[in-house]
Amino acid sequence: MKNILARGGIEFLAVFIGIVSSLWIDDRRDLNTTRENNYKTLQSLSNEVSLRIDYIDDKIFQYERDIKIGDYVITNWGGVNLDTIFKKTKDDRGIILTLKAYRAINLPTSIYNSLNSDGSIGKLDQDSIKVLLDNLYEVFPAHIIDAVENERILYHSFNEHIIKNYPKIVDGSFNDSERFDYINFFSDDIALGYSTEKNHLRKFILRLIKAYKDQLIALEAQLQNTIGNRQ
Repeated sequence: MKNILARGGIEFLAVFIGIVSSLWIDDRRDLNTTRENNYKTLQSLSNEVSLRIDYIDDKIFQYERDIKIGDYVITNWGGVNLDTIFKKTKDDRGIILTLKAYRAINLPTSIYNSLNSDGSIGKLDQDSIKVLLDNLYEVFPAHIIDAVENERILYHSFNEHIIKNYPKIVDGSFNDSERFDYINFFSDDIALGYSTEKNHLRKFILRLIKAYKDQLIALEAQLQNTIGNRQ
């Protein structure tokens, strides 16, 4: 009887150990899968943050160019040298488009949207990174979009003023027949007001996107540090 009980106890213990081992292996497999998925998520996010930094660099260059020309025109309003200003703008937007138009900002977001939709971001175990992602993909861009929208609204008003009063220069072409219209335009106090306000908005947006770039760089460093610690 004792041998039977002992044998039964050993069999039970073996079964118990087998179950526990199987559960432990499953847990380890799930943990490893989760870690691997999180690693891929962090790497994908880091790649997109890098794309955003490059994109913002391009926008900074464009805004600095528009602001520099705007400052020149505003400073010399009423006495703008037409030949000089057209040389300054010949390789990019013409002078009228430079003064009136706005730069749309469409940040790369497809990777984040995909990872957010499938729950990958929610599964990250770094709460600090999730907070930063929410700020840099949701909160901060909303401020930039609002500023650009204000510039877009101003663009439409300014453009309407130009169309009504200076239809010959709307397309930005420049020859001797339009010179008189440009001289009148650059003596128009209303056009000066629009141009000045546009430049104020551009400088505000430029400060925003530069601050945004700094935060993106900090996020990229944190992502890379976290990725490095997981390897």
